[in-house]
Amino acid sequence: MSQEGLYGRLRKSRLFKTLTGVSPEAFQMIRKKVVAAWRRKQKKKILSGRPYKLGGLDEHLAVLLILYRCHLTQDTLAFFCRVDKSTICRSIKRIEALVLRYVGLQPCREVREKQAREILIDVTERPIRRPKDKEARKIFYSGKKKRHTEKIEIIVRENDRKILGVSEAFPGSTHDLKMRRRGPPLEETVRAYVDSAYQGYQAEHAALDYPYKKPKGKDLCQDEREYNEGLSRIRVPVEHVIGKIKKFRICSEIGRYGRGASGPQFRIVAGIVNLNAQA
Repeated sequence: MSQEGLYGRLRKSRLFKTLTGVSPEAFQMIRKKVVAAWRRKQKKKILSGRPYKLGGLDEHLAVLLILYRCHLTQDTLAFFCRVDKSTICRSIKRIEALVLRYVGLQPCREVREKQAREILIDVTERPIRRPKDKEARKIFYSGKKKRHTEKIEIIVRENDRKILGVSEAFPGSTHDLKMRRRGPPLEETVRAYVDSAYQGYQAEHAALDYPYKKPKGKDLCQDEREYNEGLSRIRVPVEHVIGKIKKFRICSEIGRYGRGASGPQFRIVAGIVNLNAQA
């Protein structure tokens, strides 16, 4: 049996993008961003002459990307990498911290006009394990999804579909409008296209486009229906971007790394999606 490493086998395979979620070009872009920090980390090793059991930077990145794209268990990754589970666990922690810092989307303090004149905002939900605590079950229960979730707000630039912001993870019962108010403020000249959940935010940000709600017992007029249809067409790209994020199954399936991991994982995937668009 060949003792070639995981990355070496992936590089020769037509399944590279299927298994990692990135093209070979995007992989090299990620590598370029973290290689300097990786080398500094190598110099600080206590036993500098002893190589990591998993291998070098390429092997670490390949394992992390497969984990994020396919959401395999660490036991499964250990089997395919011919190492033990503890090695995989340490390797993921080691490389994940570097990728989060140098590739992941950094927290956005404010959305300014120089970043984007028009933005699209939406919220997505990720299922979590049913909390054991009764109060936590109530807080994390999403009435929309009928299950326990965490919610993440995504901000996308309208003209090129670049992700500008990823919020922290909020409990599933949190209203979208409350998340927006706790998120990065928008410069007054930035126009935002949102869904009906943000109705009421126009009092704080005038440049807001949101759909008309159907009055109780009445119908929308023709102009209102046409406006809603036009707004939906404008907002379609943010749904596409969320779909690209959810292709990384770690962001769409029930997480195995605790509730605090959702925010950093979404930030890493958002950074990867942005790089994929550049590659």
